[in-house]
Amino acid sequence: MREQFKILLGYPGALIPQKWFIRASGQDLIFPFYHAVSDQFMPHVAYNYRVRTRKRFNKDLDFLLKHYEPVGLDELKAPGRGGKRKKPAMFLSFDDGLSEIHDVVAPVLISRGIPAAIFVNTDFIDNRDLFYRYKSSLLLDRFESIKYSPAVTEIMQSRYHLASSHKRCVKEFILSISYKNKKELDAVARLVDLDFETFLKVKKPYMTLQQLNELDDRGFYIGSHSKDHPLFSEISAEERKIQYRESMEFLHTELGIDYRIFSFPFSDNGVPAEFFREISSEDSPGVEASFGTRGLKKDTVSFHHQRIPMENGTVPGNILIRGEYIYYLLKGLFGQNEVKRL
Repeated sequence: MREQFKILLGYPGALIPQKWFIRASGQDLIFPFYHAVSDQFMPHVAYNYRVRTRKRFNKDLDFLLKHYEPVGLDELKAPGRGGKRKKPAMFLSFDDGLSEIHDVVAPVLISRGIPAAIFVNTDFIDNRDLFYRYKSSLLLDRFESIKYSPAVTEIMQSRYHLASSHKRCVKEFILSISYKNKKELDAVARLVDLDFETFLKVKKPYMTLQQLNELDDRGFYIGSHSKDHPLFSEISAEERKIQYRESMEFLHTELGIDYRIFSFPFSDNGVPAEFFREISSEDSPGVEASFGTRGLKKDTVSFHHQRIPMENGTVPGNILIRGEYIYYLLKGLFGQNEVKRL
């Protein structure tokens, strides 16, 4: 509902010059982010994100480059050190480490001179495993594209105590499966003859170490998105440390990454201030920048930046951005445009 409300705000906002929003809000550094760009149907992503087409992505970039100057990690660590900017700034990033970043996105960004950060789940590099929400999406696509015998959904109703064997109940159940009980997805896949291992081998949805090395050599920033994409507010403090530490160690050991940037899987909502204190001091110099997904917002943690989700089907990027600014200004009237942590 909140995202739809922002979009509704964005359409009339298109009548107002972008520079007014920047001046009124004081927000002259924004953080748009994506997961993939593709003209092809991506069944593993389809029920999670509304992926941008190449055309829509380039239109987004046209708008962003008109009003913002792309900046790199140095600008986040020491704002203004590189001299006075000609425009407000943007720091672009991509989550999940999907192969489309190497094949589709990187050539576009290189040709347009735009730096970007790529956040990867280290357990999925080289297609060694698959994000549980991508498994959910594949299962939902399977149920949409194949008409199964009623016996299949009846088995699921009995096994998982569903309210009925109706396809809608089955879909709701699949979407309800969380990180902690993600093995249930493998059991459902066996029931409908869906082989995730074959999908990984044939489709190769993730980038390889070699591809990440190539992007690193081309100047892209490579950061951690955790090991295997849990919601951090739902795992223990010790699990959070492991997800952060081991993924960072992997990037350093396997890719030679000597800086630390981290984007929270799903969201940073509910993550306590103690975790931020730990990662900022762990194995000095600690994390250099971390990122959330809560749109245009200030944050009490100085090195943590809230990003703007840019995947909403065919909604133009200028509408998404302007909606974020208007929502930010409205929330500011009530002192609610800053994330405060306990």
